[in-house]
Amino acid sequence: MIDKNNFKVNISQKSVVLEISKDIFPIPVILRAAYHFIDDAKVIVKEGGKNKIKVVFYFPEETGKEDLEEIGYEFNLQLISSFLENEESRNNAGIRDTIMKAALLPQQMGVKLSSRGNTSKENQEK
Repeated sequence: MIDKNNFKVNISQKSVVLEISKDIFPIPVILRAAYHFIDDAKVIVKEGGKNKIKVVFYFPEETGKEDLEEIGYEFNLQLISSFLENEESRNNAGIRDTIMKAALLPQQMGVKLSSRGNTSKENQEK
């Protein structure tokens, strides 16, 4: 067993085990990061103790020690990336809602837009 900063590599089981604090990373962010690895490994996500989530990856037999260590580091990068995507989405929610309302408002009022964005009334005047 190789013990790195926040993950452990078990060479005999071809697994990588990470324990992630729910105080730092919300569960949806952890799940999104783990999802990126489902094509390459069996992924198990479960409670890991006091306010922690445990993510365990099991890899095929031919996976080497260096590959297992690299996966631990890659997961950490994916975790940060997923966290930032989540924060950007939350921060932009108001802008996204405003754009959607502006796009849907003409339809709610019964106004049809042409392919150039003009209302049907403006098209008739031209």
